[in-house]
Amino acid sequence: MRSGRLICIPYTSELNDAPLMRHHYEGDYYAKICKAQFDQLYREGAENGRLMCIAFHPYVMGRPHRVKYLAEVLDYIMSHDGVWQATTDEIAEYYLAHYYEQAVAHAARVNV
Repeated sequence: MRSGRLICIPYTSELNDAPLMRHHYEGDYYAKICKAQFDQLYREGAENGRLMCIAFHPYVMGRPHRVKYLAEVLDYIMSHDGVWQATTDEIAEYYLAHYYEQAVAHAARVNV
């Protein structure tokens, strides 16, 4: 018997520091692409919310020569109005409270 609720929080590899650094990119490039993605999503988000996943690891972006680029990205993003900096748990809780039942009803209609 099925029970419980299952949701998936989007996770993208485009802004994942580990593979980028393995391919010989550096912190300045990481900052550049994070800001470019944010700018596009912020424009799109004027009409409907968007989610931007930034995957970073302390052993990569937390290095002394790179951490300033992570700070630069976060400062840039948070300097914009209407940005919600949230954990995956906070996003999941919000979705469950506001959209889950609507999504289940839609899925039931299209899977008939």
